[in-house]
Amino acid sequence: MIKRLLLAVSVCLLAASPAAADYETGVLAYDQGRFDEANKAFRTLAEKGHAGAEFMLGAIYFYGKGVVRDDALAAIWFHKAAIKGNPHAQLAFGSLHVRGIGVRQDLIEAYKWLTVAANSGQPALSQQALLLRGEAAALMRPDEIQEAQRRATNWEPIRAGLTGFRETQQ
Repeated sequence: MIKRLLLAVSVCLLAASPAAADYETGVLAYDQGRFDEANKAFRTLAEKGHAGAEFMLGAIYFYGKGVVRDDALAAIWFHKAAIKGNPHAQLAFGSLHVRGIGVRQDLIEAYKWLTVAANSGQPALSQQALLLRGEAAALMRPDEIQEAQRRATNWEPIRAGLTGFRETQQ
């Protein structure tokens, strides 16, 4: 029984290695300004549900890196990664909702996603999320804040495709 469990864990780790390597290749290409190569690497992984790659595609479209800037497509990719638990995507998606960029302005959703991002355990990201959440809260009624808090408390990540703890930390 233990041998089977160890074998299953080993197979899972080996299967995740190419995805991690492909992700790192995409990040390196992005950092070096080779956006077509980065886009291709991230798209391949995103089609398999890789939350980090979905977030990076959102960034590519938001900043127009090697593609025509498209805030709506950026929002779609950020959302795909956010629902899987990627805190960077949660921050980005919440930010878009505060300002109504690529999505309809929705302060309740903004507050929810920024609260979830703030709870990520990543100090710098959490601080940024709290600042943006404060901007949203200043525009909200108390009942809207209460509803947003309820949604954030009840939120749970959706596990699909190439998602996992290590990946969502990237």
